[in-house]
Amino acid sequence: MKSSMGRLPLSFIFVILCLMAFNGPSFAQDLDNVTISGQVVDSNSAPIVGASVTAKETKTGAERTVVANEEGRYRLVQLPPGTYTIKVTMQGFAPQEKTNLVTVSGQNVQLDFNLAPAGVAAEQVITLEGDNEPVIDTSRTVVGGTVTEREIEEIPNFNRNALDLVLTLGGTSEESLSTNGLAEDRLSNASSTPLEQGNFSLSGGTAYSNNLTIDGLDNNDDRSSRDRFQPSLEAIAEVQVITNQFSAEYGRASGGRINLRTRAGGNNFRGRAFMFFRDDNLNANTWYNNSRAIPRPSLTDYNPGFTFSGPVILPYYSGRNRTFFSVAYEYDNLQDTTLIDAYVPVGSNPRFALPTTTGGDQTCDNSSAAACTSVPPTAAYVQPYRKLFATPSKSHILTARIDHKLFKNNDLTFGLQYGHKNNLRTTGAATTRIEDAFQARNNNTRAFNLTDNQVFGSNVVNQFRSQYSIYEPSYQTVAPLDPVVLISYRDPVSNSVKTLIAGNSTTSTSQNFADSRKETRWQFQDSLTYIWKNHSFKFGADVQNVRSETLGLGDATGTFNFGSVLNFQNNVISRYRQNFGTQQDVKNTYWGIFFNDEFKPLTNVTFSYGLRYERETAVSDNNNFGPRIGLAWDPFKKGRGVIRFGAGIFYNRVLLRTVGDSIQNQNSNLISFDSNTIGTGATDVRRVPILAAIANNFPNSYASTTELRNLITATCATIVTTLPCNSSTGFVTNVTSAGNPLRSVEPNLKIPESYQFNIGFEREIYKGLVFEVNYTWNKTVHLWRDYNPNAPVLPAGYSDWTAYLLANPFQLSPTRAYTFYLGATNDGSGIATAANGTTTCTTTTVNCFVNLNTTNTSTTAPLVAVTGQNNNATGAPIGIALAAIARFRPDSTVEETSRIGSRGNSFYQGLIFELRSRYRKLGYGFGSTVRFNYTLSTTKDDGLNNTANAEINGDFSREWARSLQDRHHRIALSATLDTPWWFGKLRFSPLFRYGSSAPFNLSGGGSDRNLDDVSTDRLNFSGNLKDIKYREPGSPFPDALASQFSLQPIGAKSGNLGRNAGIGPSFYTFDLSVTREWKLGERMKLRPVLQFDNILNAAVFSYGAEFINFTGLSSTATAAQIQTFKDTFLVPTRTYRQRQIRVGLRFDF
Repeated sequence: MKSSMGRLPLSFIFVILCLMAFNGPSFAQDLDNVTISGQVVDSNSAPIVGASVTAKETKTGAERTVVANEEGRYRLVQLPPGTYTIKVTMQGFAPQEKTNLVTVSGQNVQLDFNLAPAGVAAEQVITLEGDNEPVIDTSRTVVGGTVTEREIEEIPNFNRNALDLVLTLGGTSEESLSTNGLAEDRLSNASSTPLEQGNFSLSGGTAYSNNLTIDGLDNNDDRSSRDRFQPSLEAIAEVQVITNQFSAEYGRASGGRINLRTRAGGNNFRGRAFMFFRDDNLNANTWYNNSRAIPRPSLTDYNPGFTFSGPVILPYYSGRNRTFFSVAYEYDNLQDTTLIDAYVPVGSNPRFALPTTTGGDQTCDNSSAAACTSVPPTAAYVQPYRKLFATPSKSHILTARIDHKLFKNNDLTFGLQYGHKNNLRTTGAATTRIEDAFQARNNNTRAFNLTDNQVFGSNVVNQFRSQYSIYEPSYQTVAPLDPVVLISYRDPVSNSVKTLIAGNSTTSTSQNFADSRKETRWQFQDSLTYIWKNHSFKFGADVQNVRSETLGLGDATGTFNFGSVLNFQNNVISRYRQNFGTQQDVKNTYWGIFFNDEFKPLTNVTFSYGLRYERETAVSDNNNFGPRIGLAWDPFKKGRGVIRFGAGIFYNRVLLRTVGDSIQNQNSNLISFDSNTIGTGATDVRRVPILAAIANNFPNSYASTTELRNLITATCATIVTTLPCNSSTGFVTNVTSAGNPLRSVEPNLKIPESYQFNIGFEREIYKGLVFEVNYTWNKTVHLWRDYNPNAPVLPAGYSDWTAYLLANPFQLSPTRAYTFYLGATNDGSGIATAANGTTTCTTTTVNCFVNLNTTNTSTTAPLVAVTGQNNNATGAPIGIALAAIARFRPDSTVEETSRIGSRGNSFYQGLIFELRSRYRKLGYGFGSTVRFNYTLSTTKDDGLNNTANAEINGDFSREWARSLQDRHHRIALSATLDTPWWFGKLRFSPLFRYGSSAPFNLSGGGSDRNLDDVSTDRLNFSGNLKDIKYREPGSPFPDALASQFSLQPIGAKSGNLGRNAGIGPSFYTFDLSVTREWKLGERMKLRPVLQFDNILNAAVFSYGAEFINFTGLSSTATAAQIQTFKDTFLVPTRTYRQRQIRVGLRFDF
């Protein structure tokens, strides 16, 4: 049911109408632009009516003029951020000018002027710098911060990603399971952050609930909840972070908003050429590489680029003071290699060419060499194929904009964004893929945007924006539509069976789904600012049409398996798979409308209120009214302090991947063919001829199900059998997409919404030194969560499935039964011919005893041989238990299904302290700026992301616990320090970040012991929760603690250990950037840069995105297994990056 807080609009509008009766000067709250306002008075403090106030942007020469009203007050609204000169003139008075007013987005600047009579004083010029520069915006009601252009250039930034600078501000945190900034260890095969986990959290909002924009226009990937495009760091003028956006102007975020403002051109030509370089010879090795005696991996990274801006000068046209351009380009080439260590057939298949050996002895693809020499041979020869294959990461980033004054009061901006990235890098030491089977992570995007600002006199300003963007990410090979060819062979070195991957590859990871997609977006925004009497009204709308087309590549191009090298040479297929209907086409239209008013009921009080309504057509939820209110009070009336209060309701955007899976499954578009679903019994004569017919078409796959069905039908006509053989043989419907179970969404699915409240105080405590504190409260409801509606339903009279199984032996067939009992908890088999016995059951055992306390996690199902379908199988404990209760599923024709519902919640409260100073000279040649943040907070939730499952199916109330991103204490310190000549005039820019311990979740190894198909089961624990702490590698094994863990019996509802009960490691990073500037003339500067990441080379451990498991040891565990358990239990397997050095050079001209 919709929260009552979401049904406030009528009463809220009534309050708005009442509040409009207040009189007082108004100041418009604009998150992307600048407002300059104030009062013009004479020497007797009397208002000067009709004074002319002109704001001139220094770089472009653009001017805006207004006239002071009857109270001597003036307002200049929706000015672009920049550096301004403000000049006031009035007949009979000496002009006054204030220069060097530096502004950032969303800033309200109050400048008062006191004019002297003409003849008494000459024109007065006041330079706003140092002590007389405004440092506090006493009329701002939103909460957040801005990373300025100077900070962007100076703060160490390991990834050169502007969004990483968000974490230098207070009230921010990394996403759960974050791997950002972790070391890349060889041979680790480390897990990646789930794709939909988001980028970062603002004021406790979920990390996938932020609105990312560039120059005010959408920059979101609506399918994966990440950013679409990352501009070059050199192209960005500021990073604006709004943690609590109490203005109604922006939506699509139940968290916060991050806007990147790009640099514009001016009247002077300006440029920069830059080059950054990294190399493994400058770096330390990772901690885990050292511990495993793995040498430092090779790495070379070339990162050049340029920026250039100025007036547009053409034959017969000069754009000075009217038309300007700005362009930035950056190229990155991170060189890397991967070792291909495989074996290829000596013989060939004329239908499919493989590379020839790189040299080495040929060996038999069989442990017995005679198999290759017998007549006829039963095996074939292989030879080594070893080579270093270049797997670089290359990217091109281009941004460009043209600013043009169309008319006196009309300004146009046209922008272009282009990004192309191809990343082939891997972290494994070697692979059995050959060149054409390497998958690349590609990100290609283009965007075109237009902004039109129209000034209608002193009281009305309209801004229109539009954007068309294309986003094409993929995880695919160079030929993604080619078939996949998998050849099993015996590695003679390890004597193990491996698979040669050729032709193509369509495997997926948690971070990369094997797909190719195209997301197109049309966006139109319009906002009108209208100053009427004492109010600044703002009305607007935002309309976005998004189409997300996805082609799932998993087995979509045909996957051919050859069981041996000889079979490949003889063109004998052992398995064929192909998925049809893997396309998704999701269309979503978003529209939002808003109203906002801001005014001053008192000279030292700013009041803002507004209402926003949002609608997305991808879901049926249409009750999305978001009232917002904000207050800023300057109790000292001197512009040096402000108390802020704000509250509002905010809505997230729809995540299209979840919706797309539901649409695909509901329409039954996905159809799969798998030859393994054709019977494997010796009496089944269908499989071999059908595979032979498919082999005759190798390596070609099938364009449609009709084509494949026709082939099977024709083949069945030649087969003499009583078994079903027709066009449906081998086909399966109601299959899953991208490894997910059958997914649907609840018909009343709601868009997640958050209720936010903030109260804060900001004060200039010394010249240019500002202290700020904010208390933020954030509750989010209707978060999407996953549950299994097809889990078996427990019959009445039983406490859990354990009780049911103990009371009801399972009769699989007339000659085979299974009796359940609770035996030893270290039983590694779980099936025996007698209770607590040691003789393992076989398919001929009449009554097999199943120990529900076993440590065996296998889910193999018991089977009775069915001619043409399957052979006999004994099964394993969990599989046997699932078979015993399968008849209690609501739909017994399928197993697990997935349904997304609005069942989740999260909560955050935090106290954020900030101490910052603008740049100031300290004397003796020193100068500095500093920003220090401390956050004391707590974050709780009941799930990891929008597809999280509960341990007890659908019961998320039991999941309520500390969030994985919850670190009670966080510190971020960034600064710059300029030194005098005797210290080399070096500039030091440190960045220190610290976070106290975060929780971790301890599970049972992903097993499904409570029989609900979902692998979220936790443990039983009999000790003190405070003892569950991470261990550093090599630390003594906690025998007493380990003995207090145990697995729940198969069929039990849950373990007694709560979610996220463990105490993980804290973290800290200390990076340093060192620069030196040489002036080579009036305009040319040379600035070399040395950036040290983790300058102390500290070993800081992290669990990253890995699972932390306790699986229990069986009584038959080997000494090696026991030692591995002791070495890894509760030990983090990742560390933060090792010391790395980046060398750079910037040449400004």
